[in-house]
Amino acid sequence: MTIQEPSLLFFRKKPDGWLTSASIASSMQSLETSFFLIALGCYPHALLVCASAIESAMQAADIGAKERDNLQDLINKAKKLSKAVDGFGDESLDHFRETRNRITHRGFSSQDDSVATNLYLEVGLPFLSLCYREFHAFDLMDGLLMEYAKHINAAQNVHALAKNLLDLDMSYCLNSFGHLIRWCFKNRFSAGWEISALFHAEEIGEKFAKTYAEKKQLEALFETPWSFDCPVCDDVDCVVAELDPNAMDMKEVSPMRMACTNCGFVVSKSQPYLSQVLLQKQVAEKKARVLNTYGVV
Repeated sequence: MTIQEPSLLFFRKKPDGWLTSASIASSMQSLETSFFLIALGCYPHALLVCASAIESAMQAADIGAKERDNLQDLINKAKKLSKAVDGFGDESLDHFRETRNRITHRGFSSQDDSVATNLYLEVGLPFLSLCYREFHAFDLMDGLLMEYAKHINAAQNVHALAKNLLDLDMSYCLNSFGHLIRWCFKNRFSAGWEISALFHAEEIGEKFAKTYAEKKQLEALFETPWSFDCPVCDDVDCVVAELDPNAMDMKEVSPMRMACTNCGFVVSKSQPYLSQVLLQKQVAEKKARVLNTYGVV
């Protein structure tokens, strides 16, 4: 009998035996669904589906799971067989599970976007990664296509830096990841004439003219501008970032906000650390040139 391989769009590697295990395939598909929900800005829903991915991953493990076991039952059984799972932290897992239950049964408000993002990045993804590693010998971040893993790591780094700031909607930490998904899949949601028009605009130079004009406008708007390659669409020299002049006085280069003239990705000043994390490698490479250009010696 031929086994039809499930469709996976974000993975470059899969766990051994995944084709013969409905639960592990379901877990990976649920995780991918959570990615699309993030791209749509549906953060509480992404949290719910991530919880389902965790449940399926543990159902597929050799922990003595029963079909009717709930998330807490599965966690308790997993703890008995893994020191790493046992040491993950009951308080964070309880908060994750209780929030999932509250959203499922009572709905959610816009304030839950930040709560869901915190739990998705701090608990959901790390715990799912742990379950994959402990019970399926699978490294989640290594298994994902590299561009998606890079932006998940960026979101987690931004979250770690910004999580103690007050009155901040933390869902912005996932902005570059969500924008990358929308950018990569835009052709699937575009009409044929739209794609043809884009190619034609590039062929006749219209795209270059418009992006060049927009770039010049941004450079005039920003007090201390500098050009970078886009960390999302990878287009060359299409991002204009505004650098922190106070940081330059201390011989540091720190982007405060940025905008890509190719894919439209934007980071505002109200989204701390996102520009710095996304442009960190390029800043390190260009630091000496930037400081020299602005007369910092």
